[in-house]
Amino acid sequence: MNDDSGPREWLVPLICLSLTHTLVDTCALSISPLWKRLDDTFSLGQAGIVMLFIAQSMPTSFSQMVFGYIRDRKPTPMLLWTGPLVAILLTTIGLVNQTYVLFGLLIAGGIGVGAFHPEAAVTAAKLIPGQRARGLSTFMFGGSLGLALGPILSGIVTDQWGLRGLAVFAIPVFACVFVLRRIGRLHQISRDTHVEPLAAQCPPAFSEIMSGRCTFAIALLLICSLRLVPNMAMDKILDYTLSADDWGFSRTQVGLVQSLFLSAASIGMGVMAVWFRPGWEKPFMVACPLCGIPFLCLMGWNDCPRWLFIGSLIPMGVVLWGTSPAVVSYAQQHFPRGAGTASAITMGMSWGVAGLIQAPITSYFLKTERATLALWAFIPFLVLSGLGAALMPSALPTSDDKV
Repeated sequence: MNDDSGPREWLVPLICLSLTHTLVDTCALSISPLWKRLDDTFSLGQAGIVMLFIAQSMPTSFSQMVFGYIRDRKPTPMLLWTGPLVAILLTTIGLVNQTYVLFGLLIAGGIGVGAFHPEAAVTAAKLIPGQRARGLSTFMFGGSLGLALGPILSGIVTDQWGLRGLAVFAIPVFACVFVLRRIGRLHQISRDTHVEPLAAQCPPAFSEIMSGRCTFAIALLLICSLRLVPNMAMDKILDYTLSADDWGFSRTQVGLVQSLFLSAASIGMGVMAVWFRPGWEKPFMVACPLCGIPFLCLMGWNDCPRWLFIGSLIPMGVVLWGTSPAVVSYAQQHFPRGAGTASAITMGMSWGVAGLIQAPITSYFLKTERATLALWAFIPFLVLSGLGAALMPSALPTSDDKV
């Protein structure tokens, strides 16, 4: 978008793009209150649970790297609607009886989720002239609304109609994707945000994007991944803990508590969309993981009161998830010719690596009577993330970042 474009030029497309993100992440998180139910239904066992966690997170995460690189070479506006349509497959898991089909739907739907994010994140970052982090925060706020809605709607529907009831999401999501694409002119907007780089230079090869930045990229991936480990495990831990006999929560109640954590992330991203300023990226990357540690300590405490356990989800959601746009903005500044790749590292691959790290740890503690002990096991990862971020270079101001 040009610097002289007014608010009306970008406001409607940004809102439509953010709402599409809401739909995608609603589908992605519809499985959140169902882990224990799927475990019981398919008799998965500990190894099967680990594989289920991986099948749910890995395709989404690592496909983003592929689609992010493709986006850096040429516009992929069709992914703004085909990705969400494929993601709808995640709502059909209740219609199958075979374990291999369940895994297949999770993988295919996850790839759809992964296909949408790089193109959408880069487009959102460039829509508001001079305000990269603000555009990203608005876009990610839409996604966090979906993350919050997914568990609630899934819990309500499955309590009423069982796993098969999830398929009720498919038709309205399908219709909304096309309506938002039309109103927001997302196909054209995506192309417009790619015109300027293409006019200035040839599409960069992956070697050019990573030139002199391989060590930095690996370090950034690790820092982002370690920060996300508790986030990736939280829905599983809450599902098993709250649905246990001593808590006795229904599927709807489990979804509501999970959504509390994710709604707190929405609050954090909404605040960032209004008040975040360029140059704050690195301080956020250092401080926020460390600020999450006291809440993990409280929630892992055996005698933690229920009100405190649930209440701790709010500040933890804000500092661990709600500040994620700072990390994405930081990465895009350090990869000026590879914004899609940068988004894929921080919004995609890091989720996959975090999912790999947490899967065996979480599954081990889920099979004990103290699933919340996994939260204490995650504390060292946050320490390493915060300390690692302190050693990283400062954010690089670009023409897309103005105060």
